[in-house]
Amino acid sequence: MSPSDKQTRTRQTPDYSDPRYWQGTIKMSLSKFFVLSVLHRKPMHGYEVVQAVEKSTNGCCSPSEGTVYPVLNEFEAGGYLSSAPEVVQGRTRKVYTLTDKGREAFQVAVEAWLDATDCIVASKLAAEEGQGT
Repeated sequence: MSPSDKQTRTRQTPDYSDPRYWQGTIKMSLSKFFVLSVLHRKPMHGYEVVQAVEKSTNGCCSPSEGTVYPVLNEFEAGGYLSSAPEVVQGRTRKVYTLTDKGREAFQVAVEAWLDATDCIVASKLAAEEGQGT
């Protein structure tokens, strides 16, 4: 048996009827969007980004620092963010600022999520019509 056969046999199929599966998938996808969103408002240090995302989404999307810092590093490496050390509450922290490229990426992301939302709403309406509701 090859390693890929063994992996296929031991991999558990997700329970697609479990809301936690979909909530987790959505939250993972939206994390990057909301990082751009909060930084679109003002420059922030990493922990502040975590708090702002959670607050702005009313807890719907609450990424951990372990999730946010790799995203910030990825965005910075791609030129979407710049960073500079600043003293915040007596501690030196890396403060992230959206670049013009980052602002453009945020606008593209907004349009993409709005398109996806429209498709989801249309799918729901079509399903309801098909059920006679």
